[in-house]
Amino acid sequence: MNMLPEEVQRKSGNEHLFYKVAKSQAYFEEKIRTSGGRTIGHGEFILDLDIIALQEAIYIPLSFASGKKATGFVYQIEGTVEGIISTAKISCRGEGITQVVLGTLLYVKIPTGKTASFHIIVDIKGGLGKEYKIVINRINYKLNPSEARYKKFDAAISTKTLQFR
Repeated sequence: MNMLPEEVQRKSGNEHLFYKVAKSQAYFEEKIRTSGGRTIGHGEFILDLDIIALQEAIYIPLSFASGKKATGFVYQIEGTVEGIISTAKISCRGEGITQVVLGTLLYVKIPTGKTASFHIIVDIKGGLGKEYKIVINRINYKLNPSEARYKKFDAAISTKTLQFR
């Protein structure tokens, strides 16, 4: 796939999946006074991501997390100073898309050739005058939900940058 640098974060794929950023929005919500008397900002990031299964059905955990043991979408906050996630919500819809529960995990099954539309909302708190964005570094998925290990699609899917003012 031959893409210009600015397109790399908008769409990409491998032999199993192809993604496209359908929408990326960022809003400064409000200033908040903490119990310690500091004033911080509250912002919201919205990312709509369309994922197509290319050769066979894929199973993506319906989760959005950071850390070493994360499943589903693995993210980090990038910014000029540390930010704290207040809430993160993820949902999915699409024709022919089903949800499969295995143990305690909920997977989205995307049949071959079908598109799953993931809607991700992240609220963060951070310093005023600072900039933040959410970056999805990896999408973990399986070709069979009973497989022990995840296949990994390393990505750099970024929201718009938001300045807390």
